[in-house]
Amino acid sequence: MSAPIAIGFDFDHTLGVDNGLERTALAIFAGELGAPLDPHDESWRLRIEALLAAFRAGEISLEQMVARFGEALGVPGADPDRWRAICYGLVEPLVRPVDGARETLAALRERGVPLAILTNGWSPLQQMKIARALGDAIETILVSDALGAVKPAGAPFAALVAALGVPAERVWYVGDNPRGDVGGALAAGLRAVWFDWEGEQYPPDLPRPTLRIGALRELEVLVGNAVSP
Repeated sequence: MSAPIAIGFDFDHTLGVDNGLERTALAIFAGELGAPLDPHDESWRLRIEALLAAFRAGEISLEQMVARFGEALGVPGADPDRWRAICYGLVEPLVRPVDGARETLAALRERGVPLAILTNGWSPLQQMKIARALGDAIETILVSDALGAVKPAGAPFAALVAALGVPAERVWYVGDNPRGDVGGALAAGLRAVWFDWEGEQYPPDLPRPTLRIGALRELEVLVGNAVSP
């Protein structure tokens, strides 16, 4: 295995967690609209998850997602800017780094490994979440809405490779999602590191990751072994 020159990271559930920030923001928004949700209503939970999934996959815009949410509540004309503001206000109390994230990034920087984040999501929320979880540990941050494409599409990974300035085959991409992160990275010619820390079963229909880790600190050993003469 040739030595890695650069490492790209997913953010959500890889370097940081937001504890259901967008879902919580929708629940708060519903209350503000005069249609509070019953937290025990499973049907509403499923409807919210479906709306957010379509938004995150790039199937609908943020404005369309908020509009559909308001219409489902019987409150047409819901203001997407107000939902954005609620999301921003939840960053401080809800976003946290994944265990070992800051320490791992510091160790990799000390080794001179170029680092970047490639994340699905929307700006500036993703940048705010990353800053809350990691400080200024990584300067290069690529967000899907700014790129106009969502992982596992090839364009985001091509943008990552270009930002890091190394050949694709010498980039490791670390992420928790087998399809979006591992499958997307492998299809784009990168090496894929599956961060398996939440006990998920790897889909049998997907290509296997190049490497698997259960904790971020394992990266320090893997990178050290890879760059040793």
